[in-house]
Amino acid sequence: MEELVEIVKECKSSDGAVELLYKYIKPTPNIEKAVAFTISKHQGQFRKSGEAYVVHPLLVCVFVAYLGGDESMIVAGLLHDVVEDTSCSAEEIRAMFGEEVGHLVDGLTKIVEIRDVELIPSYSNDKLVASALTFRKMLIASIRDVRVLVVKLCDRLHNMLTLSALDAMKQKRIAEETLVVYAPIAHRLGISSIKNLLEDLSFCYVMPNEYHKIDTYIKEHGQQLQLRLNHFISKIKNHMIKEGFIENDFTIQKRVKHYYSIYLKMQRKGVSIEEVLDLLAIRIIVRTPIDCYRALGIVHQHFRPLISRFKDYIAIPKENGYQTIHTTVFDDKSIIESQIRTYDMNRTAEYGVAAHWKYKSGGLNPKLDWLNDLNTQNEEIDNIEDFYAIAKDNLYSEDIAVFSPKGDIFTLPRSATVLDFAYEVHTEVGMYADEAYVNKQKVPLLTELKNGDIVRIVTSKEPKYRCTWVNKC
Repeated sequence: MEELVEIVKECKSSDGAVELLYKYIKPTPNIEKAVAFTISKHQGQFRKSGEAYVVHPLLVCVFVAYLGGDESMIVAGLLHDVVEDTSCSAEEIRAMFGEEVGHLVDGLTKIVEIRDVELIPSYSNDKLVASALTFRKMLIASIRDVRVLVVKLCDRLHNMLTLSALDAMKQKRIAEETLVVYAPIAHRLGISSIKNLLEDLSFCYVMPNEYHKIDTYIKEHGQQLQLRLNHFISKIKNHMIKEGFIENDFTIQKRVKHYYSIYLKMQRKGVSIEEVLDLLAIRIIVRTPIDCYRALGIVHQHFRPLISRFKDYIAIPKENGYQTIHTTVFDDKSIIESQIRTYDMNRTAEYGVAAHWKYKSGGLNPKLDWLNDLNTQNEEIDNIEDFYAIAKDNLYSEDIAVFSPKGDIFTLPRSATVLDFAYEVHTEVGMYADEAYVNKQKVPLLTELKNGDIVRIVTSKEPKYRCTWVNKC
């Protein structure tokens, strides 16, 4: 994705954008008709950067096509600004391109309309908490079809790539909105390739001083960091081959961590970038799940692991379908995060919900229950900041996995209690819950659960009503 982003940034003409689009999707009659229609409707319109406006929807669709979007998504992406910015009506779109395209364009148009009405203007000095309400309504408008969200993320990615053409205040407000609304959506849909880009692009505008400090450090120490990575990879590769892996059966990728993730780590630990130990990461990609565990054994056999940093998301996948083993190890004076996954898992991690479009299989499909959870939040929330807190917590929270005594896995949000687990098993279990045991130890029902806990609920014959269910006890 990052290579494509660099190509897109250099593309300034409609002819070049069309040519690039057709490299990623075969032009069907409907797509060719939509391209011609979009070019004609945006004729004479220009962006702040001075380039023809039509270049924007064309390049948005390059990203959609890269993610494996179908014909309807491509056509909707091409037309996503036509209803808003030209004389074309939604009815015309339906008549020309069909009901499915019309439905997708409607969803995209509603997002724009709600944003214009609800979002605090870019010239305002007020807090951007209003984006929480915009975000809530956007989800409600889009919930019928996740494809709308994916096209919108591609739209936002291209807008962020061209943000430099706007004035400084607008740059910051759009970047803030992207950081708190769109990047988390990409995260929850499992599309890490877009999530990471949106975060770093936003970080540059929202906190330019902090971004510059990290950028300066990484560039000044870039050669040294790459040498460390190369040295570590060389050792890993030799160990794997000695242990029976064939060189063509695995790939090792390297990277310095994304700037925004480095910044968050600095904030969480209260340290400077010089004190961040694990700036470096590698990814070992193998063919089968059992190969992941073989590779893990090799890594741990030859490098001392930080046990507190070990996570097995293959045995217990994240709710959005993410599967990878995470382990962090010492190598001489370096601390390096090592991720181990199969090629299929890698596709799901990079493309999330879009993986099964792009690869016609794509591993686990993410659950989208969290969208419904946001929509069903108490409608009486008057304070927009309260909703923002709820939305942010839902989007950024790390899920935990706990087990029943029989080994059934239940995914819960971090900070969930034993009683939350009981209701997750079944409403009746929660209603009649009387006693609880975590890892065979009796605990109160409001005990906070940790990843990997084994929970047993003992029910009573009579329902248990909690005083917190009423406004006043």
